[in-house]
Amino acid sequence: MRIAVVDDERAFRQQIASMISSVYGREDVSCFLYADGAEVIKAFENGFHLDAVFLDIEMKELDGMSTAKLIRSYSKDIPIVFTTSHTEMAMEGYEVDAFRFLGKPIDEEKLRLTLNDLEKKLKVEEKIVLKKDGEELIFPISSLIYVEAANNSVRFVFTSSVVELRMKFSDAVKMVDGLTGGFFKIHRSYYINLGHVTKMSATEVLMDNGETLPVARGSASSAKKELFEYIRRNGR
Repeated sequence: MRIAVVDDERAFRQQIASMISSVYGREDVSCFLYADGAEVIKAFENGFHLDAVFLDIEMKELDGMSTAKLIRSYSKDIPIVFTTSHTEMAMEGYEVDAFRFLGKPIDEEKLRLTLNDLEKKLKVEEKIVLKKDGEELIFPISSLIYVEAANNSVRFVFTSSVVELRMKFSDAVKMVDGLTGGFFKIHRSYYINLGHVTKMSATEVLMDNGETLPVARGSASSAKKELFEYIRRNGR
């Protein structure tokens, strides 16, 4: 998870970033610190991908509410968590669809609950970010049909496009596993999204983009079991 912490008080933004990392785990979250609203808006202008924003309301330059309105011009649904010592401003937060208000000083248990709720929301809207030619390509993880090992590269096949990157197949599998469940390795070269399967036999699987992929002999039984379990859990 990539979280922006925006506050004009250096000590506070470092404190909340430390608390977030402590609660969530340093390996699972990256905090990006901004001294004012203009800095984080510049990040949005440059196409920088963020999953959530912790935003101080009372800042000397561009205040939090004004910053939030500008953020909404770039993203209608990114969760915005306001941090403030004036919780009476909560009503104004409805104008920018605020995700949560946290009073200062930050209570660790309330922060923990906020992060838990944030994780649930983001799991529903989980995105995969692929870096290619200096750019970050962002796709809904649900649109990933399968991952394929291709010589020294990996092909990520989405419903609308294909992205090929030079990386290890095992690293690609770990990347997807870290974002969502519902994928299964049917072959040493194919890792498929069970939600895109339309037909499966002992030797091959038909995906909903019309492609037929091979199923390894030793994986057929487990693949069918995983598919049935996926359908039971998700109703398809």
